[in-house]
Amino acid sequence: MMLSKPKLSPISKAVFFALSAIAASAHAQNTAGTAEPVMQRVEVTGSNIKRMDTETASPVTVLRRDEIKATGANTVRQILDTLTSFDTGAIKDDGNSSSFARGASGASMRGLGTGATLVLVNGRRVSNYPFADGAKDTFVNLDSIPADVIDRVEVLKDGASAIYGSDALAGVINIITRKSFQGVSTSANYQQGIEPNIGKQTTVGVLAGYGDLEKDRYNVFFNIEGYKREGYKLSKVLREYPEWHKKYVSTAFGDPSLTSFPGNLNESGRKVRQAVKGCTTFNASGLCVSDLNGINPSSDGAERVNLYSALHFKLSDTTRGFAEVSYSDTRTDYSPLPFGMAAGSPWSWFDGNKKQSQTVQKPKLPANSPYNPYNFPVGLDYRFMDSNLDWKSPAKATQYRVMAGLEGTIGTYDWEATIGRTGGEGTQRSRGAHRDRLPAAIVSGEYKLGGGNSDALLNSMFPLAGTDADLSTNFIDAKLTGELMSLPGGPLAFAFGTELRQEKMYIRSVDAVMNAEIINTGSLWIDGQRNLSAAFLELNAPVLKSLELNGALRMDKAPGFSAHVSPKLAARWTVTPKLMLRGTIAGGFRAPNIPETLGKVGVTGFYNSILDPKRCNTATAIRDILKKGNANDVSDSATAYNSGCLTSVPAMISSSSTLKPETSRSLTLGFVAEPIKNVSIAVDYFKIERRDEISTRDVPYVLAREDVPGYAEKLARNPISDTDRRLAARANELSPGANVAWGAGSIQSLFLGYENFGKTDTQGVDIDVNGRFSAGEYGTVTMGLATTVGLKLRYWDIDANQYRPNTIGLRGNPRVVSVFSTAWRNGPVTAGVRVNYKSGTTLNNDETDEARWGDAGCRAALKTDDLPCRLGSDVRTDLNFAYTGFKNLRLLANINNVFDQARPINVRDGYVLRPRTLKLGAEYTF
Repeated sequence: MMLSKPKLSPISKAVFFALSAIAASAHAQNTAGTAEPVMQRVEVTGSNIKRMDTETASPVTVLRRDEIKATGANTVRQILDTLTSFDTGAIKDDGNSSSFARGASGASMRGLGTGATLVLVNGRRVSNYPFADGAKDTFVNLDSIPADVIDRVEVLKDGASAIYGSDALAGVINIITRKSFQGVSTSANYQQGIEPNIGKQTTVGVLAGYGDLEKDRYNVFFNIEGYKREGYKLSKVLREYPEWHKKYVSTAFGDPSLTSFPGNLNESGRKVRQAVKGCTTFNASGLCVSDLNGINPSSDGAERVNLYSALHFKLSDTTRGFAEVSYSDTRTDYSPLPFGMAAGSPWSWFDGNKKQSQTVQKPKLPANSPYNPYNFPVGLDYRFMDSNLDWKSPAKATQYRVMAGLEGTIGTYDWEATIGRTGGEGTQRSRGAHRDRLPAAIVSGEYKLGGGNSDALLNSMFPLAGTDADLSTNFIDAKLTGELMSLPGGPLAFAFGTELRQEKMYIRSVDAVMNAEIINTGSLWIDGQRNLSAAFLELNAPVLKSLELNGALRMDKAPGFSAHVSPKLAARWTVTPKLMLRGTIAGGFRAPNIPETLGKVGVTGFYNSILDPKRCNTATAIRDILKKGNANDVSDSATAYNSGCLTSVPAMISSSSTLKPETSRSLTLGFVAEPIKNVSIAVDYFKIERRDEISTRDVPYVLAREDVPGYAEKLARNPISDTDRRLAARANELSPGANVAWGAGSIQSLFLGYENFGKTDTQGVDIDVNGRFSAGEYGTVTMGLATTVGLKLRYWDIDANQYRPNTIGLRGNPRVVSVFSTAWRNGPVTAGVRVNYKSGTTLNNDETDEARWGDAGCRAALKTDDLPCRLGSDVRTDLNFAYTGFKNLRLLANINNVFDQARPINVRDGYVLRPRTLKLGAEYTF
């Protein structure tokens, strides 16, 4: 394959010429003699060169097996949630029923998203999840990696595209498994909330291995791990919610729903609103209601089986072989509420094939209907809760990696070659309301309100909808490492290698969804493949005993753009045995992926919980009036508020074949010091600027500029609906003189596309303090403090051609995240404490919603001083215990949130339950 000549940046040129000069000099002076190593060299995350000193110029956080056990984590995602550099708001399977990538948990660092964090297992890529996050970002499903087989987790906290290629802009998470095992080990863990009795999680595992690599010349082992999380409904935890949640966040929270079974007649123009005959449950105003708390999910159940197996063998004293097989089967069981419809505004969603909004009028009961006592058609508020209609919506996926390779030594050089394949399949299924059959069955009377309908009719009205996915990657890589010459500080080491990958990805919604036959259901069709190639060179030069330089270049080529060169230059200076200075500067990139470039039909769906600036003030005013009325008014108050301040926006996003790679510049500067014996302090400043960011315009940003040329044509609105007029009229009736009126109808459609227009600037400081102290006969004490201080997180304003205001300290971006841990060990007993801290934030996301959720706007809306108009700091304390006094048996216990500390009051997002939990575990080795 011909590569076009790459265009080097100034950073690339500087590193390239430095490496070339060193390599040329080394080649001329290289001698055959080598000294026997006194220590085994190991490969560390962030470098392809094996070394004896694992403290590199790049900041790396290492979580070892005992530390992982102390966190009480059951899954890889839960492990990473304990890291201060990790974004805990990244996608996860629990509570993500509306996501295009539901059923998976991803990794994000530094606020740059799942697409900018590379997840590896043993230094190599694993299969991505079959579905894309936001229908855009490909990512590794952390739930597909067994936690039981992990030896340690290494987190590289700076850009690493020069080492690992695309996707490593924010950092790299390298999950390192055991290298060998002999015997049989079993483990079991059980966790649940103490009060209330919820959140049950069970993990069981078996690890078995045979053979000694030195004596038998081979070792083979396998690990199988099963995990189950039991979901629970809102009714289980309803009493845990505080009064302020209902009063200020969701006025109808926990109340029986007027969108009920067998429903209510609702014709606002005729002032008709009454229960359908046959109803047995009424509110205080005589309307039919249904209690949904017993079927409304608060947590989603999940089941997973993960398998990992590895074989290592010796062919000779200088040649070794290895193979790995991993397989994962994951399932998350979502249970959405049964489909409901409220009379009034039509249904609107996108038809991706026709590239236009699809609108269907809601059905009305005709005058001759046995449920309609009037001589004119009437609307219907109704929820399809037929006993023989199953609304479960599972998301299933399998992922695998199979690879084999050889490694060995030729003279003074080490070599390695690997071939493998990764892949996965996914299915998502749910029932959807058919745009033609549902209205027809209601109008004709074929569907009986209140039940008694045949399976055939219900399956026709609510066919199975969903999406299927399939992806695979074939790869070959090879690497040569060794020493070129002696320098004053030690040997000049190099690594040179190449990699070839063939990627395929297919995601397609079922035909009924693609044809826009399913009400309010977005579609997606992606189908493509591409070949990628790369070559890299890395040099590690200890130019002095106290000064080590490291440089790397990697050239990647993918279809559609010229070869991209990513450089990295790092330096480590040991000033004294107690003080080391370090720093890195690097260029990174992320190649446009298949969903962004090869979409057959643009992704269609909904942006949820959007504040509509043309409707929110009116919606808030109507809500505040209605919640002082009768039971019906209180229920309607939430409808009014949600229609303007927490609305859903139908949207279509189109892919583009002209996208350029995202690029980045990253910088780290820091030091590692040992001020007193056995106490180390590491402080590292980081800055990452991502440019040519592939994204869509932010929805709040577009809505705030709706009347500006260039943005006005991106969206369309519905006329003001009958429901809007009814709610406003009722508010004016309850509060004469209020004169509230809608100034705009709801948003009908929003057109967006992927563009290279964004930039993100993220800056901060990581602080890590670790100490170990002897207490003599009373054992040893270890202490650690990990802190990330955010300084800047800014996004680009393409219209103003400058960065928008800093979002650190705003909603979702605390300034300080910190974890303090200490552990006491004495003989077979270990006890530890972890204290997790996040600083407070404001409630607004950025400048676009400051008027509503800044302190002044929030205070004016709440009309009370009893609740805070910001999110306070958050503290959670966890305890852990371990006992190894029994032969071959290890007992574990964790109490998370031991002081039952509630999350800070959040009047924007509402109350989120955080129970105190107890986890018990045991490991036995035969």
